[in-house]
Amino acid sequence: MTDGLQRPDHWEHPVEVPEVPAPKRILVPFDGSKNAERALAWSILAAKNNDAEVVVVVAFDPPLTVRGRGATYVEEMKVALEEEAKGLAEESVDILRKRGVRARGVVIKGDVARGILEAAEDESVDLIVLGRQGVTHEMGGTIDRFRALMSGGIAEKVARHTEVPVLVVV
Repeated sequence: MTDGLQRPDHWEHPVEVPEVPAPKRILVPFDGSKNAERALAWSILAAKNNDAEVVVVVAFDPPLTVRGRGATYVEEMKVALEEEAKGLAEESVDILRKRGVRARGVVIKGDVARGILEAAEDESVDLIVLGRQGVTHEMGGTIDRFRALMSGGIAEKVARHTEVPVLVVV
């Protein structure tokens, strides 16, 4: 008697390792977290071994502008976040270049996961290297960790929705 499950025919064949192309452009989302720093280190290894370019993406999601007294504060915060993102991109690109890797930075404003996915497509990358957990996890408390667990973090969203191979670094 069977429960309706059948082994696929290809399971009887010997294991085959397919040829995969060497990455020529690697995307690394970077937020300054320890996992993102390790992702940069892995991207250096992958880039040097394949003469690849690294595209560092710093994405940020600015708060919504509110009416009244908070509007000025929120606008100032948006400017500060963008300046910080640009500085983080420049710093990480400088580190990569000092290690002998061709690199450039891209700053994206808006939904972080969506921005990373769009950048991967726009830049025609061959590999995404990202940290499993970012700065929100490092700085957040129990509520932030619970939210990420329930809705999925950035790495999970990127890995689920991209067609590009993803290396998730811990």
